[in-house]
Amino acid sequence: MQARTIRSRTLPEGWYPSDSTAIRRLYAEWTSHVPAHDAVAVVAPHAGWYFSGDLAALAIHALGACDTVIVCGGHLRAGDPLCIAKEDAFDCTVRIADSDTALLQAFLRTLQEMGIEEIEDDIYPDNSVEVLLPLAALRFPDARMLCMRMPPDYKAREAGLALAAAALETGRKVGFIASTDLTHYGPNYHYMPRGVGPQAETWVREKNDRALIDAALAMDTELVLKQGREVQAACSAGAVAAAIAFAQERGAVQGILMRHKLSSEVMHDLSFVGYAAIAFTAGNC
Repeated sequence: MQARTIRSRTLPEGWYPSDSTAIRRLYAEWTSHVPAHDAVAVVAPHAGWYFSGDLAALAIHALGACDTVIVCGGHLRAGDPLCIAKEDAFDCTVRIADSDTALLQAFLRTLQEMGIEEIEDDIYPDNSVEVLLPLAALRFPDARMLCMRMPPDYKAREAGLALAAAALETGRKVGFIASTDLTHYGPNYHYMPRGVGPQAETWVREKNDRALIDAALAMDTELVLKQGREVQAACSAGAVAAAIAFAQERGAVQGILMRHKLSSEVMHDLSFVGYAAIAFTAGNC
């Protein structure tokens, strides 16, 4: 009999707590006054929790009831294959979450029917998925998980459609978390089209980040991918495009911006990153 495989935690304590009590305390603190949105999909940032954990919790808390959670990250280039975690379970620190193998198999069959063959096992450590797992596992204590990463190209949209079809086929009530940070600006990222200082922060907040946010709120997958690729407005635009396609198939008609901030608001630096929490809903919340 084949041994059960569990994807282990790889990020050190500085990314998020290693103690489940601390995780529960932070989650309660961040979500105690959050209104319900009953979202079918959300966008959440994936930096260390010191910088963006509050926005990640805000987004994940906005999801409606579900029995499977898809956590979709990125950090891939256009043309890369889809990366899918194939372990039997995931160590989410607060609990071990089983993989939804039935949903995964339905998803893979649908991709094959679509003619998408650029798929590989995701065997590499990556913060874009892992840093959100404890929040998802805590928000939905009985839910299974499906973890993957999307390249910022047409395959992301097709994968979102395939995941929606797989959810329908299996009868699963599925919530989708798209993991991305926004503009990475400053000397650390070799991206400074507006120099440094207050004018740079204003440009990122009101122009570059805002263009990506507006594209997501309009649920425009092509524009999301374009903004991510051409002006570095998102490091994991493929995840957002997949979430939008999934959400549209599951009846969502609007995006809601819950909060947007820059890492420089937490700790001032010439290099900084944008974060947003966005929910996609049916429009009656």
